[in-house]
Amino acid sequence: MRSDTTITDCRKLPREERKKCRIEMLAITRTNWLRRLTYGPNRNHAQLVNLWMSIFAVNIRTITNPHWILDQIKSIETWQFNNYQNLLYSQILNPALLQYMNAFKNRKNNPNENLGRELLELYTLGEGNFSESDVINTSLALTGLKLDERNKVIRSKKFHDTRRKTILGKNDVFELNSLVNWLGDQSSTAENITKRFCNYAIGAEFNNKELFEIIKDFRESNLNLPSLYKSISQNIKYKECKKLGLRLLDPITLVSNSIALIGSNHPNNYSIGIKILNLMGQPFLEPPNPKGWPYGEGWLSSSRIMSRKKGLMLLLADEEIWDTRNPPKLLTTDLLTIKPINIKLPADSSRENIALLFSDPSWSFSGPLDLTF
Repeated sequence: MRSDTTITDCRKLPREERKKCRIEMLAITRTNWLRRLTYGPNRNHAQLVNLWMSIFAVNIRTITNPHWILDQIKSIETWQFNNYQNLLYSQILNPALLQYMNAFKNRKNNPNENLGRELLELYTLGEGNFSESDVINTSLALTGLKLDERNKVIRSKKFHDTRRKTILGKNDVFELNSLVNWLGDQSSTAENITKRFCNYAIGAEFNNKELFEIIKDFRESNLNLPSLYKSISQNIKYKECKKLGLRLLDPITLVSNSIALIGSNHPNNYSIGIKILNLMGQPFLEPPNPKGWPYGEGWLSSSRIMSRKKGLMLLLADEEIWDTRNPPKLLTTDLLTIKPINIKLPADSSRENIALLFSDPSWSFSGPLDLTF
């Protein structure tokens, strides 16, 4: 994120100032992240973070401090080349995720099962691989989480259930580390996380047979994430998607690609970009539920396709964006993975030609997420 941007903890302000502060911090957080996705630094790493944020989905409007999303981004980037248990642990300690899941209200005498259930269903084992007893005991193991004065997640001795619990057949005290490691050790965790990751990276639904070797490699690597990325990149489905450009882009990636092509860094890029993401059905940093965003064909509908075309034209219509443009001299075929219909390439980077490119179906498709790090 930009180091010249001041982030304010709105909670520490007088009540009458908090709403205005929160609106300002929402705008700053969204702008910072869209700029990073568009221009970097290290755009490829940022796109990978964006994928993990779909798996660890948090709606920015539901949290007290919007900049906690920036903390989430930082923690994902720190751990996305480590192993999955460490990445998961970093998310369990993220204030944004915890508040989104009502985890700060989870106390030993009044347990809240939101985080416990999603930890089992979305972040580890997958649906159908645990019992209601496992949900209850996992939730009890997660009781007493709170924020200290520095916005760090700590455990409250007063509200944490310290009794032994049985989770997936193991009886233990289960602190956060031991809980995350135990859940990561379950064979279904490798399967569930591989499926969810591949859905977003390749933009399609997969069955166990298609992903068998990837799941096997991931499990045998003790959930090593670089091993997962390498294994996926060697899979026939990944190679097919890369060759044919079969992944329908989500609106966020489409908008950031479009801003990057125009090449302007004017603030209007980001305000208009955030506006048109709403039109395209992907309000920026506001996933509809903890399961995250759709992927691939989940973005197909007549209204969404029309909104894609109209939305991108708003970027081109803005005179301040156009006056500060810095596109490539020529629009070439290497910008696309599918042959365009509306425009013959190469072509000059005129406003008219970029508009033709943006309105062409090929601009909405790409290969899979680049996993060659």
